[in-house]
Amino acid sequence: MGDHAFSAADLDLVCEVTRRFPRLSRWELALTICENLGWEAPNGQPRGNSCLVLLEQLAAAGRVVLPPKVPHKPHRPRARPADALPPIAIVGSLADVRPVTVMPVPPEERAAWDATVAAEHGMGFRRAFGAHQRYWIRGQFEGRPVILGALLFAASARHVACRDLWLDWGPLQRKRFRQRLVANSRFLIRAGVTVPHLASHALALALRRLPEDWRLRFGYAPVVVETFVSAPWRGTCYRAANWVYLGHTTGQGRQDRRYEQPGSVKEVFAYPLVANFRQALVADAPAPVGATEGHTKPADLPLPDGVAAEHIRKRFELLSPWLNEKQRRLLAAVEATLIGTDRAGQVAALVHLAPSSVRAGLRELADPTTIEPERVRRPGGGRKPLTELDPGLRDALSRLVSPATRGDPEWPLCWTNKSTRDLAMVLQAQGHSISHVTVGKLLRDLGYSLQANRKVHEGKMPVADRDAQFRRINADVQAYQSNGQPIISIDTKKKEVVGNFKNAGREGQAEKHPEAVGMHDFPTELGKVSPHGVYDLTRNEAMVTVGTDHDTAVFAVHSIETWWTVLGRAAYPGAKQLLITADGGGSNNPRTRLWRTQLQRLADATGLSIEVRHFPPGTSKWNAIEHRLFSYISINTRGRPLTSYEVIVNVIAHTTTATGLQVHYPLDPTPYPTGIVVSGEEFQRVQIEPEAFHPEWNYRVLPHAAPVP
Repeated sequence: MGDHAFSAADLDLVCEVTRRFPRLSRWELALTICENLGWEAPNGQPRGNSCLVLLEQLAAAGRVVLPPKVPHKPHRPRARPADALPPIAIVGSLADVRPVTVMPVPPEERAAWDATVAAEHGMGFRRAFGAHQRYWIRGQFEGRPVILGALLFAASARHVACRDLWLDWGPLQRKRFRQRLVANSRFLIRAGVTVPHLASHALALALRRLPEDWRLRFGYAPVVVETFVSAPWRGTCYRAANWVYLGHTTGQGRQDRRYEQPGSVKEVFAYPLVANFRQALVADAPAPVGATEGHTKPADLPLPDGVAAEHIRKRFELLSPWLNEKQRRLLAAVEATLIGTDRAGQVAALVHLAPSSVRAGLRELADPTTIEPERVRRPGGGRKPLTELDPGLRDALSRLVSPATRGDPEWPLCWTNKSTRDLAMVLQAQGHSISHVTVGKLLRDLGYSLQANRKVHEGKMPVADRDAQFRRINADVQAYQSNGQPIISIDTKKKEVVGNFKNAGREGQAEKHPEAVGMHDFPTELGKVSPHGVYDLTRNEAMVTVGTDHDTAVFAVHSIETWWTVLGRAAYPGAKQLLITADGGGSNNPRTRLWRTQLQRLADATGLSIEVRHFPPGTSKWNAIEHRLFSYISINTRGRPLTSYEVIVNVIAHTTTATGLQVHYPLDPTPYPTGIVVSGEEFQRVQIEPEAFHPEWNYRVLPHAAPVP
């Protein structure tokens, strides 16, 4: 009670008061004891009711003698209840009823408040319990003031399991600090008022002023507000106002002490009124002498002074994030040792630990040999793993995900996705108790992880030399650059449909005014374009030939020839060799006769020895042209409809990078027919020299000494 400890001297004083003033009533004795010992509630009023319980328990123990109880006087006849407010009909938006205010109900209007809530609230209303505060929700509609609803905040519930778990409360903390919780026990938006968002808006206004109103009326400010919502309501306005959903009640009422009467299960919501609400609900209030739940016992001894308590709290708050469970327990035990081991419970409240943890730390300090040097907890602590409780669980999961079971028609997940939830459902059907989270942990323990398909088979032959091919390409590129010979990377970019069609990506536009494009991307008379790129690795320069016909080997080699004629010959006047890096598909497929005969034609026309290096299957994106040219062209064309050939070539031409990329952009309207057949005689004239290492990837085409007839 109050800031005073209940000591032997206080008990002697209680006994002395009851002995010296036998003619005082029990209530007068209680007030006298509270006045002498300073037992006051947070609002400054004496704790008379708690003192009465204490006196009755001392009398039952034979320590004091109390005067007989004074019979109650007959109650005054109740006044005629007031009438409820007249009904109203308001349909509109929140702006139509502003300004909305939440104001305390004056004394002369409390009867009308009670009658209105009793008539219109779904749970009715009889009276408020304990400390309480009524509010009107007022507004303006069509120029006249109206009452839109009502609110009631009252004493909190005695014990709610999910709430106490959320606050980290034990029985001691709940007994001491429950007064700092208030309950929103009634919330009414009047019948006939249909205003979206009014409920959450009014609730927010009430919570803003509630702490100060409560402090002015009762002498202290609440820290957390709670409420209970029963079916069919779902607490929509509380969710909209950012209240925290804590769980649900068991359905037992405050009068059902033996838990025998089934009641309605309610959802529990809470709203913190201060940032450090957990700290305020554990250590910031004095510990009263408790007289609750039929027991009276002295409170723990107080700390020496507030400064010492603040120092303990601050030290633990600064160090706790860097400590494990054992270190926090020992640190709290050290603090309890310094101020007195009999105050371990109060130290536990200050540092937010269970008193049993602090006492365990004290025992460890008394016998340091019991402190585990490496472990945080003693061996065997905590719940046993599921694999130990269910020895067959790991094998059952292993059989489900084993690759050998994929072709088994009896396999439960043969044709479904092997997600952790599906695996958990199958295991549960087999009698194993497991969640999808634990399935994921066991899969990692078994060596499984998310894997994508890997392209490693070329036809029927596995590709085992990819890394060696990459090293070969890198070495050849460095050798050519050191000798001043040209190296180009070639490929054909994705075909683009010409027209007013949607292009992927977003660009800055006026808000809510995106560029309008066609609903469908069916080809128009302009057809499609095939941008074939030739990228000079040494000079960071490129040429993109925009073809309007088919992407064939003839078109690809013609694009290379155009680059050499326009850019390459001038850039490399002494060139005798040309290194080409390309992927292994499309128009530059090394297996096609047309590609090789066209390279022979290019070698004869330029006099260059053309050396080709193909990237292994599945690695085309490793080609330099993909990430040094095509990716930036895609960035430059995002969100821009390619409505004409002119737009396409200009967008490509204006593609730049911070490293100084330059792009040239000839348009090639030449038709390139498909289905060209290369005769055996023409193919025999190709002077090709394959390499020993993967000749299908690495080869050289030599020019003829004289023009081919």
